[in-house]
Amino acid sequence: MNPEVSQSKSRIKVVDALRGSALLGILLLHSIEHWDFYNNPTNSPAWLQTLDKITHDTAFFLYGGKAYAIFALMFGLSFFIILNSWSAKGIHFRGKFFWRLTILAIFGYLHGIIYCGDILLTIALLGIPLVFLYKLSNRVLTFFSILLLLQIPSLWHVSQILFSNSYQPALPFHWGLFSALQEVFTNGSFADVAAINTWTGQLMRLTWVYETGRYLQMAGLFFIGLLIGRNRLFEDSHAAIRVSKMAVLFGILGFAVIFPIKLQLSKWGLKDLELYYVENLVASYCNLTQTAIWAGGFYLIYQNLKVQKILNLLVPYGRMSLTCYATQALIGIPLFYGYGFALYQYLGAFFSIMIGALIFTIQCTCAHFWLKYFIYGPLEWVWRSLTYFTFDIPFLKQPFNNKELTVDIITAVPEKQWLNKE
Repeated sequence: MNPEVSQSKSRIKVVDALRGSALLGILLLHSIEHWDFYNNPTNSPAWLQTLDKITHDTAFFLYGGKAYAIFALMFGLSFFIILNSWSAKGIHFRGKFFWRLTILAIFGYLHGIIYCGDILLTIALLGIPLVFLYKLSNRVLTFFSILLLLQIPSLWHVSQILFSNSYQPALPFHWGLFSALQEVFTNGSFADVAAINTWTGQLMRLTWVYETGRYLQMAGLFFIGLLIGRNRLFEDSHAAIRVSKMAVLFGILGFAVIFPIKLQLSKWGLKDLELYYVENLVASYCNLTQTAIWAGGFYLIYQNLKVQKILNLLVPYGRMSLTCYATQALIGIPLFYGYGFALYQYLGAFFSIMIGALIFTIQCTCAHFWLKYFIYGPLEWVWRSLTYFTFDIPFLKQPFNNKELTVDIITAVPEKQWLNKE
């Protein structure tokens, strides 16, 4: 076998495995949250309440704010690879990529009608600036990414809270929208849920992304992923290992400084909204340090062949991330919402995360089976077909050949040489 082809496949595998690990984290958190329906049983025995709290706190410590960050990082990386490929083939990538993001936004809006916490529409909107800033120098992109990750608007807001006695933070707008949604999720029919998510649910999600500063963090991570791709780290294992070690070291040092501050915030005399806003910013910084540990550490342990075999179980899950992400809500929401089995009344965090683990097992098994016979996941194929305005795209697997492999946005699935026809 051509060693260059083998190396390319390996690079794609580690990216897909990392994305799959993030998708698993998202699923487990959504299960605990009952897909943004936070009602929980109130009559659980004391031992179960303790177990629920431990489960909730552990899951959010490991995945909260980190899983989406890994997703954003991988989006930026895949963005570079596909645009670089299109540019090399002479494809006018800007218009095509805008159209591709438009399709993703439509997917996200439709998914948001079922599940108000959808992230696809947000990714599509935040991906637009990448097209304009794609060719900026590494130094400028690094500067922009640092500014975005610092979340300057949120930092100014927190400085006002901490140093201005007359400043009164406003009630977040998304709180009122969220309260209206909870009532419908509890007592409404499927039609009621779909109706309120058509506008109120979509608005709640977008205002939450804005008011928490999540949009700045995601955009910054897009740029970091773009820089990783531009510097060809996955083509140079020695450089990738060096950068991964630096990421882990940075993450550990940053966490050692920021996490104790996060634990002490309640002792600073901050209350209610003041505590909410300050804690949100400090937590976002802490999440970035943990994301660095996750991403860098994942790549380092992936170098161990025994561990690699285990982590490769996540590869099909990562390759079909769009399909798997969308179908998570289709499974989970009918289980927990009032119009379905209403399990929110009976299951706290511990048993809910067990449901999430079961959904993952089913999805990952199906992904392994599916990719034995098909090149792409169902939604991945539809997305690609709509992007190129043709359904004449290979779907069933053909015998493997040693043609060049490239990577697609989000899914990081190898594309075939038929793209050269364009």
